[in-house]
Amino acid sequence: MGFESGPISFRRYVMSGWPSDGLDEARIEKLQSFAHGAVKEVSSDGTEVGWVAPTHLFDTNIELEKISFGRFVHLVLRIDRLGVPAAVVRSYQRMEEAAALEASGQEHLTKRQRRDAKEAAQSRAAQEAQAGVFRRITAHPLVIDREGGVVYFSSLGNIPHEKLVALFANSFDARLTALDASEQAGRVAEQQGWTRFLDDIEPAHLIDSPVGEVGTEVDDHDRSFLGREFFTWLWHTTDTGTGTVALAADGRSVLPAEVSVMFSKSLQLDCDFFATGRASVYTDGPTLAPEAKAALAIGKQPTKAGLILAGAGGEQFTLGFDAARLHVSGLRLPDVEEVSVAGRLDERCQLMVRCASILDAMYTQFLKERLSGKYSTKLGELRAWARTSSPTESSEQAFRIAR
Repeated sequence: MGFESGPISFRRYVMSGWPSDGLDEARIEKLQSFAHGAVKEVSSDGTEVGWVAPTHLFDTNIELEKISFGRFVHLVLRIDRLGVPAAVVRSYQRMEEAAALEASGQEHLTKRQRRDAKEAAQSRAAQEAQAGVFRRITAHPLVIDREGGVVYFSSLGNIPHEKLVALFANSFDARLTALDASEQAGRVAEQQGWTRFLDDIEPAHLIDSPVGEVGTEVDDHDRSFLGREFFTWLWHTTDTGTGTVALAADGRSVLPAEVSVMFSKSLQLDCDFFATGRASVYTDGPTLAPEAKAALAIGKQPTKAGLILAGAGGEQFTLGFDAARLHVSGLRLPDVEEVSVAGRLDERCQLMVRCASILDAMYTQFLKERLSGKYSTKLGELRAWARTSSPTESSEQAFRIAR
């Protein structure tokens, strides 16, 4: 279960307050107290949440040797939904109504009888839900990189995210902060001394706004637009250069000086001004498709794409990437030769961290240019590049209609 085999999807969190002296017996005992089923409490949304060991869904005996290997901790967040499907309640109600109608000998039920039938159906459904008849179990593995201070969580959904943040805080007395383009930019700017430049930054567009102030950012602290700008910069860099991108050193991991980048399989572009909607391209070389360049020319920038990253030594990572949220999906890692379960998991997690570090280093390299005082020159280059393929007649018509 989890990260041992196959493609990996993850979102990342930075930990604050993680115990520097590691997981001792007292902390494992506290973690065990939050194992699934240890706290018999159903939340207001009808869910039960708790930890299980990565061996299987029902292993609530959480021991250090089961979850710890090298620099990593492997856990699984189990979420049980106990809610009754609406179709079941309706069916129970109709059964109650039919029984009441037969018992009364009447042609139609009164309002009181219908209300009683509804209450009886709801009561039956609630009892069965409490007994676990409608229990739906989902498992969401996560890896804690103790050395890097980062959590890799396999679910990209909002509900598992909310459950993880709350349970992690209770279990480890540590806070999780989700890493997205805005949060990561703030952290990089603080580390590099670029905070004052980040504070003054505004979205950069490939064309002037044709629809007034529609594209104005609402949240002054939100820098998620840097994600799409990073993708545009990455596209331009690979399109006009050698296909390689320089990597900024992060001071922690040993990375190559550059990495080969290729856009692959899919590309999603969204309008900066919320006027012409979304364009999606699915082909082996999506950035080479004429509709992709036409989308750039009318104000769209890439937000999600498939990527192939090839580093030194022949290692290759294939993944889907959401640039604003920094979500990775379907990550295919290089082959691992280790045969033992623990050794294979450790090597795969090291490769996963390496891939994330490469993405971070590319983003930092972009921020180095973006937050410099000379980015206006770069933006001019990007705008000229975006105009190299004129929009099609249908694209121009779409913008006229949107206006």
